Amino acid sequence: MSHSPRRRSVSMIDVARMAGVSHQTVSRVLNNPEKVREKTRRAVEDAIAKTGYRRNENARALKSGVPNTLGILVPSTTQHGPTEILWAIERAAADAGYSVKLSLLSGRSESAINTAIDRLLASEVALIFICAAESWVEPAVRVSVDLPIVDVGCAEPSISGISAVDIDQAEGVRALMRHLRDEGATRIDHIAGQEGLYSADARLAGWRAAQADYSLTAGHLYRGDWTESSGYHFGSQVAMDLPSAVFAGNDQMALGLIRSLHEHGIRVPEDVKVVGYDNIALGAYTIPSLTTVDQDFDELGRLAVQQAVSMLNGQQPRFVYTHPRLIIRESSTKRVNE
Repeated sequence: MSHSPRRRSVSMIDVARMAGVSHQTVSRVLNNPEKVREKTRRAVEDAIAKTGYRRNENARALKSGVPNTLGILVPSTTQHGPTEILWAIERAAADAGYSVKLSLLSGRSESAINTAIDRLLASEVALIFICAAESWVEPAVRVSVDLPIVDVGCAEPSISGISAVDIDQAEGVRALMRHLRDEGATRIDHIAGQEGLYSADARLAGWRAAQADYSLTAGHLYRGDWTESSGYHFGSQVAMDLPSAVFAGNDQMALGLIRSLHEHGIRVPEDVKVVGYDNIALGAYTIPSLTTVDQDFDELGRLAVQQAVSMLNGQQPRFVYTHPRLIIRESSTKRVNE
């Protein structure tokens, strides 16, 4: 049985482009047409007819035009960092008297971006947070909207006019690498996250810089995907050419690696030291407990909302760092600091 190809959904952005107006004007035509000049209204209505755009009824029911709604664009993931950032922003926004509208980015195409943004625009959000974005998301959002944008949990933005709030990844990695060096490590391998993710790329860059700064033997690089299974997968390779230590880009990969090393008869930390990043709750209760870097996501959310309010009040965009905290546990030493 054959199927016709699925048609891409039409977004408010598509209508705005065809009519030669802003998405805000399209929204006004949909919500308060009497306040729009007749010529403009007809152009928008004609674009709606030609594109076949249909307004989301759930969004309509929200009654757009609420001035204190902030949009959050998040990736389709259940990973620890993005999830914690999301809830931190929501809590901070509520404390500041703002409501939030969440939109899930479910793909890597222009269509996926437009669909996700359209859900936010339909609710008349005043600003958009981009949470833990991949490097391609920021410029794609920037060309689609003319709202203020705050990047959260990512590297310094490459496009002007965007505020950014991030935890200092380089500082956290340097603290881990310095600790391992002080514990006698001379070669430190790295299991990195996916290429193109801000945090993975920043931690990889920090590992490379610290190797040079501390005059370490060049370690091996492995590319994981943030999951326990990817850390476990590399255990056999690490076991065959054992370094002094392994820095895993997040705690899940570190825990998977430790399990695999145990199955190969390799002791942590006696034979090889292992550290992670993120300070997930489980890491304090594993055997051995996991040395890691703690990131204050609540502070990140507070600063993100602070930057949002500042931009909505007409202030210039800024880039703000928060500071991570090294937590030393049994996987790298017997001298713990918890």
